[in-house]
Amino acid sequence: MKRSALTLVELLVVIAILGILFFLLTPAIRTTGRGAARRAICQNNLRQIALAMINFESAHQCFPSSTGVAGFSGVGSSDQLGPLVQILPFLDDVEKYDRVSKGYTIGNQSFPPFPALDVVEYEPWKKTIPLFICPKIPDTPSTFAKTHYGLCLGDRARNIHAPETARGAFSGQQKLSRMDIGDGTSNTVMAGEIGARTYATQENRYAINRPSSILESPVECYELVDGNGEDWQFAKGVSLSSMARGGHWADGRAGVALFNTILPPNSPSASIGEIGADGIYSASGPHPGGVNIARLDGSVSFVDANIDAGDSSQPTLTEEEMKSGVASPYGVWGAFGTIDGGEVANEF
Repeated sequence: MKRSALTLVELLVVIAILGILFFLLTPAIRTTGRGAARRAICQNNLRQIALAMINFESAHQCFPSSTGVAGFSGVGSSDQLGPLVQILPFLDDVEKYDRVSKGYTIGNQSFPPFPALDVVEYEPWKKTIPLFICPKIPDTPSTFAKTHYGLCLGDRARNIHAPETARGAFSGQQKLSRMDIGDGTSNTVMAGEIGARTYATQENRYAINRPSSILESPVECYELVDGNGEDWQFAKGVSLSSMARGGHWADGRAGVALFNTILPPNSPSASIGEIGADGIYSASGPHPGGVNIARLDGSVSFVDANIDAGDSSQPTLTEEEMKSGVASPYGVWGAFGTIDGGEVANEF
């Protein structure tokens, strides 16, 4: 019986083909592996921030407010500081919190408690905290240390800094406890990514001084970027913020530190004023297809950019509507951000 077999030449050809395939596929495997590792680090960062918030709540019977530090109202920048400053002791960084809250002296220069956020000589404002940085976002020079994570407003876009009622976990001087979360902590967004948009050349700045019509129809924000969402439409008179989203780790004001669950993840952000104004502030990150978020129970998950976000042509809710507990018009995403949206955990 005659047997068929590979010749030496054929065997060498097969080996060569396999070698070429391995050479071509190895970079893709490495890239995928690096991407997965960076995403895991990013999720761990959010988890540590969430656990610090939970420990803060256990110690103080409430979560920190989105702006302001208890007991220091009217002192320096204390009314503008965000929760990331307040949770420093629960991130094992008591030394930095003491410096910020008690003041300190270096050489001939003394700094009071909570100096203004724009004091460029102040070392705590300039020194990066690794836990607040997503490793996938390229490091670029900046005056102040950044954060790539922000806190959730729910579907609130009006009266952000002076709310009369709580809609999301964080807003203005509101201080909620776990008992205030009607949907349960596992069904409510605490924090998420705000650190990147595809138009990286603009360093994640957002549109400012937009007409109040964006509050009546948030979908108008899409008209400010090109069809691919890769750049701002400057020809339409778009002006950008002086500070990027997450541009100052200690700042708690909306443009820098907060996001609402109105437009789906990785959508553009726009304000009717500048840093502290009402507006549409979207969660955004560098990971393809969505963003990482942390819930109020400390768990972390990835939210797809195609999550049901309802009808973005609907007006944002008024204070009266929020007081009455009306359902979010922004679908599952809107409900996920609110403390009483009525959603269930397996929807996400």
